[in-house]
Amino acid sequence: MKWCSRLGAEVLGLAAGFALAGCDYSSRNLPAMPEGTFSSPRLPVAEPRGGGTKVAASVKAAGISGEERTAERLAILDNVMKLIANAASNPEGNNFGNATKNLNQFFAGTAKSAYGLSPEAREMLLAKLPKEKVDELEAPEWIRPDARHLEDCMLYHAVAVRVAGVGDDLTRVRRVFDWMVEQVQLVPAGSLGSPGLGQAFARPYDVLVRGMATEAEGIWAERGWLFLSLCRQLGLDAGVVTYTPPGGKEPVVWCVAVLIDKKPYLFDTRIGLPIADAKGDGVSTLAEAMTDPLILDRMELPGQSPYGTSRAALVGSASKIGILLDSSPRYFSPRMRLLQQDLVGKNLTILYRDPAEQRDRWAEALGDQFGKVALWDLPILVETLLFTNPDFVKSTKQSLFLFEPSFPLRYARMRELRGETWEAVQDYVAMRFAEKSLLMDKKTPMPKEIQEALDVYATYFLGMCHLEQKDARQAQFFFEKTLKMLPEPGGGRPFFNMYRWGAQTNLARLEAAKGKYAKAAAYYSQNDPTTQRHGNMLKARELVWRDPMAPAPVLPKAPPQPGEVLLPAAVAR
Repeated sequence: MKWCSRLGAEVLGLAAGFALAGCDYSSRNLPAMPEGTFSSPRLPVAEPRGGGTKVAASVKAAGISGEERTAERLAILDNVMKLIANAASNPEGNNFGNATKNLNQFFAGTAKSAYGLSPEAREMLLAKLPKEKVDELEAPEWIRPDARHLEDCMLYHAVAVRVAGVGDDLTRVRRVFDWMVEQVQLVPAGSLGSPGLGQAFARPYDVLVRGMATEAEGIWAERGWLFLSLCRQLGLDAGVVTYTPPGGKEPVVWCVAVLIDKKPYLFDTRIGLPIADAKGDGVSTLAEAMTDPLILDRMELPGQSPYGTSRAALVGSASKIGILLDSSPRYFSPRMRLLQQDLVGKNLTILYRDPAEQRDRWAEALGDQFGKVALWDLPILVETLLFTNPDFVKSTKQSLFLFEPSFPLRYARMRELRGETWEAVQDYVAMRFAEKSLLMDKKTPMPKEIQEALDVYATYFLGMCHLEQKDARQAQFFFEKTLKMLPEPGGGRPFFNMYRWGAQTNLARLEAAKGKYAKAAAYYSQNDPTTQRHGNMLKARELVWRDPMAPAPVLPKAPPQPGEVLLPAAVAR
């Protein structure tokens, strides 16, 4: 279960020419939700921006009252947020262009000094980014990628605060983690590619939309990246933990740590489980895992699946404990700091985080075990390739084919993610039982093979909607329906067949909640050739011990695979 941190040379090679090969993968209790209001973010608040005197002078000279100026600025900002919020449902519009124009208008007159990075932050960024890219982050002009960053963060914020609810930080983070594991099915590296066009690394926004991510040996860590993004919207710093085992030459990427009350709490996004504390029902801190060997020993599955990381490996790390930060460059742009200061109430969103401040907080939390804080290569790589490599963009779009604006799935899924669950359910039901359906232009007949694919997505996502609404009976119905519809995944078969694994795992959770431990263990033990299988088998082992004499249940067999794959190449590997 170790990940080698091999990004250095591989990132350079991929950035120069995207050529990921497709892979043959065929061989391989939520806390109670209390009522109340959301707590406010805990990240440090940036200092007020400069330029106030200059703006005030120009307003006075123009004879504009302070109230009028404030109202005008609020209207501009509100329009920006509406444009960004509606961008996904208005793909033919110029929402991002208009939002960018409005942002430049909103910040007109702001002093140039307000756009500067701190010397410490600039030094950290120059260690990973070319000087011209760092200079771009300090430029006063707003550009279209800034609007895209705002769209991403608005979605992450909508998900994070809704799912986290209220309570202490650790409880809220656990809810977000469990929701993410339920909602985002792992798929093997290469399985979302096609002959001649490999699978592209996915940014968290796309992972949320398609409900699929890859976590694998080497450089794939998409669910981990999503978790970092969601924790940031809760006002909490999170990073990827690295260490160099005794005798090792390169750091190993392990799990995600979240800083809560100056303590790093451990969550393994690869296997879909937090690292349990000594009592077994809480979340272990890094200090506890490095003190009590039983905490990580319990993660092993002798003779089945080695976990790999042990207390001895952490304590004996030649590089001590390292932390990789989300390196998405626009989180470090002072433009985002300025905008974040003006976002309050319904528009509240975390857009900015100073990298040097993060480094200092991790150094304080890790103490004597602190090794190094660095920017993670993966987010930088993805942003670079999305703006420079046509093949990478084509591969990204391919994995999201059925979420194209021509089809209704995109709009229902965005409603679901934003918490408009009832509306999303209605959309999915209409999609699932449509007769003589049309494309979104309301004129072109829906191709039969596309409608069949949309039926699968609608069925699976209906299960997800009911799962989030705590309607276990309906969730179970739609997940069981999914299993009846989907053959076993395999080479040359549609991408969505891999939702079979997610349906099995969620059925296991539902059966366990009903006390049917043997059936839950049986579902957890089903085929899943991803790192999630290790977590599923740990859960199965736990459940078997609760009722070791129960007879093994018989689960329904997968339907046979049709002899011919009828779906277009864009939805079949």
